[in-house]
Amino acid sequence: MLLRIMSLMAGLLLAAPAAAEGRGPAMWGEGGLWEIYAPPGSNGCFATRLFLSGTVMRIGVRADGGLDLLMARSSWRFAEAGKTYRLKFVFGNGRTYEEELEAVAMGSTIALVNARMSAAFVADFMEKTSLLVYHRGSLVAPLVLLDTYDAVTQLRTCNASAPGAQDSSDPSLR
Repeated sequence: MLLRIMSLMAGLLLAAPAAAEGRGPAMWGEGGLWEIYAPPGSNGCFATRLFLSGTVMRIGVRADGGLDLLMARSSWRFAEAGKTYRLKFVFGNGRTYEEELEAVAMGSTIALVNARMSAAFVADFMEKTSLLVYHRGSLVAPLVLLDTYDAVTQLRTCNASAPGAQDSSDPSLR
């Protein structure tokens, strides 16, 4: 199981545009438990984290304040590449967001992607300490959101330091 999770994490990191050139993304720094990467030739930085639940998350902060979100878990069986899924995100304060995420294949794992999470979602993501993600009423990802404020702050700093970075949207997430 640990090997599958580590393979999934490696796949998420190698999905950066630099991977297509045979190089992995360059680690820029850390935001608490999150690793911040600045892929050469991309429009912005991204952060990754492996949660105790086995969920891997990759985030990027856009210039408009919104969030690019990619999440995956090797045990998910409900998702098929190319399809769209409506997920319910419930933060610790009870604030709820229903979002559609597209399923994309990443090796043998399916990741769910949304490159349009709102600035309001980011604010809750930064401030709250828990997030429950549901699909059709079933809990698919219980997450303890440690260091999210630090991660987003470091992403913004990384984006500002990237040469010519106007928008942190990662083209590989679209």
